[in-house]
Amino acid sequence: MNTSEQLVVNKLPTRTWNHLQVNEATIPWNVADTADLGTDSYAITAENQAQPLHIDLTGAAGFSRKHIAVDVAAGVQATAYMVLDTQGSFAVETAFKLHDAASLRLVQVLGAQDGALLYAKTDADCAPGAGVDMTQILMGRGDLYSDNDTELVGDGSHYSAQIGYLGRGSQTIDVNVVVNHYGKNTECEIDTSGALKDAAKKVFRGTIDFKTGSSNSVGNEKETVLMLGDDVINKTVPLILCAEENVVGNHGATIGELDDETLFYFESRGISRAQAENILARASIERFARTVDDEALRAQTKETLSFPMNVYSSNELFDYLIVKKSTTKLEGPIPRQQKPINRPLGTVAGILSKIFNQKRDRRIISALIIPHPQN
Repeated sequence: MNTSEQLVVNKLPTRTWNHLQVNEATIPWNVADTADLGTDSYAITAENQAQPLHIDLTGAAGFSRKHIAVDVAAGVQATAYMVLDTQGSFAVETAFKLHDAASLRLVQVLGAQDGALLYAKTDADCAPGAGVDMTQILMGRGDLYSDNDTELVGDGSHYSAQIGYLGRGSQTIDVNVVVNHYGKNTECEIDTSGALKDAAKKVFRGTIDFKTGSSNSVGNEKETVLMLGDDVINKTVPLILCAEENVVGNHGATIGELDDETLFYFESRGISRAQAENILARASIERFARTVDDEALRAQTKETLSFPMNVYSSNELFDYLIVKKSTTKLEGPIPRQQKPINRPLGTVAGILSKIFNQKRDRRIISALIIPHPQN
């Protein structure tokens, strides 16, 4: 009997227009054949907080599911590293509970091999004064679904998320972040950035929900997307829900492309369009990898970011341009009516800044501020 079905994941807390197809995501799943890998529970206390928690899981072929529970004691400053990968369809659900004044530095690297699917559900419950600082990096070749739900229950609790992604091939990347503000003086910051190549598809949903009683709270979210190809699909959905008057919520998104002027500058230094796209794609997510303070994990992330073509890293590119700019011959097609640009290119970060300053906002699906639905 065929028991495959479509599981609904990454749901928006309140629905928007159906024709946009962003209210939720669906993933194919065979419930009957799913291997339950059980639940692993961890307690981080004052006695063991100096030792970071390492969780490294790889899903096998087929369908599998894993649960993780992490309890962070009051006043503890914890660090957790999670590396999730899969050869098949793998669902990992992680729940963090932070007690009073606890803090968690969480680094997640999410990957899936070609043809595989990873669904990572990460929940956090924050007591008064507690906070989560998360860095999440999505890469690999398979489809990635990241679902993040944080409850700022206690007064003065806080949450920050830095999310980086690199989509290539026909890969699907679907990210959902929901932050519910319940306590007074709570804060959240969501910063998402990435690049899409080839025919990759990406959806980002970011919801900040100010509940009744969350006075003097602040929430900010932004996304920066670099689109490198005519066949990529990007949907950005920033959403603010508000049932409390004395709060501040901000959202924004910036879309950039490789324009003719920047491409000409690369080509005038002997760098082809394909190489330029790979350089910029890698640079857009490499800054997240540099924030990983675990050496082995950082090296693993940088290796995954490598491309098979003759591509320079950010630092190598800078050195290459400085050394070669006066001697390299033009290669590849030169855009018509372009003249050489007699100014230093600077760093890759400078190039990205120039691209994103063009602010092609036409590909932002929606930017909504919606009063919280009344019961």
